[in-house]
Amino acid sequence: MDNNTYIFNFTFTPKKLSEARKHVQKRYEDIDLLTASQISGMRLPKLLELIRQTSEDEIEALARQLKKTDIMVLLYQFPHHMETNETQKKINLLVSLRCNSTIGNYVWGIFQHDYQNIFVQDLLRRLFAVESFSYLNVNNDELLKGIAHALVDKTGLARGMVQIFMNGKMKTEQLLKTLKIKSESPIEDFIMYQMLYGSLNKDDVIRRDGEAFLCQLLDRYPIHSYQELMKIYLEAREHSQFHPKIIEQAVIRLHDPRERMADWEFLSESSLNEVNRWLLEIELQKFFEGDTNRRFEYWKRYLHYITNVVQLKGYNDPKVAFIYFDHFVVVEFGNIGAAYFYHKRGFERFILSRTQQSEFKNKGLSAKENLLKETDKSKNGELLYIHKLGHHGYFDTWTAKFTRHMQEYMDGYFDYLE
Repeated sequence: MDNNTYIFNFTFTPKKLSEARKHVQKRYEDIDLLTASQISGMRLPKLLELIRQTSEDEIEALARQLKKTDIMVLLYQFPHHMETNETQKKINLLVSLRCNSTIGNYVWGIFQHDYQNIFVQDLLRRLFAVESFSYLNVNNDELLKGIAHALVDKTGLARGMVQIFMNGKMKTEQLLKTLKIKSESPIEDFIMYQMLYGSLNKDDVIRRDGEAFLCQLLDRYPIHSYQELMKIYLEAREHSQFHPKIIEQAVIRLHDPRERMADWEFLSESSLNEVNRWLLEIELQKFFEGDTNRRFEYWKRYLHYITNVVQLKGYNDPKVAFIYFDHFVVVEFGNIGAAYFYHKRGFERFILSRTQQSEFKNKGLSAKENLLKETDKSKNGELLYIHKLGHHGYFDTWTAKFTRHMQEYMDGYFDYLE
């Protein structure tokens, strides 16, 4: 054989022809429905009467005799609520005997708007038995198995489909497209809500779909429904297990509970405390951001005991945080120096109140800081200053010193000195 002789494999994919076929098919499907809608008023009563008079044993013969347009007329006003159960059953049997992709697709669309109707569900079961929902073009065996289970679910097809969305590996967004579920349809709304209701107590669906997608779903619900879902989410977790985007959305929609409690009354007291701890942790984290002495890492240990964190936020105010405990307050400054410890009542009376006066607001940055460093043990008979502790040295060294004092102060022993 000549070495210059080559054999080429040639594959031809008629892309434009396939697109043209789909276009023509879609066009004539619409014509079938249009024709059915035009003749429905005249033809439907006669069809229904014929079906009523036909025994179930003879339905198969009748199905072969009817024209395609007759089947579309039956579907155009399906389901037929005014008919008896027996007649509706015969209609389903008749339609399933003439099953094709156009019929399957049309009934699937009906189901999405009338998903609770038992005869719509029955017809889908019959169609699945004939062609396994070929109109959906599902090539995933696991998904087909899930649909088969959903169809025989005792609680109904819609609730059976919720299990597919809760337990499947495919992302929700892709699953909606694969199953051709229309956006904002009643079935989509039902499945999405029930999926969230049944899965927000765990992380599986959140890991699969991502926080951003879950937030998009949650954002569609009015406050009452949103609160129902967030109750499930929040009461299943401690603050350290919250997902940042989800909890941030909750604080935006329901407001900061420290400032407005009304929208958070749906939560148990313990779960509300966890939300507050998360907010306090974020407040501390922002304040100590970039701190080389790892003060945030230290104070984070006390989140179960910290009752509030307040920062001065006025014009030309120093960077300072007031960290509240039950009976005392720690004043931390942005610049690494010493933390000042005060009795809570004395602090609020003589120092916090000072920050709200016009005299304080008119002073410079350094003068304001000095006014927050009071060292009088008491004023006007009110206990005030406790102690001050520096953060200098190795982390383990200064934190050990702080911890010894904190243990004493939290036990109410404020005279402790090393």
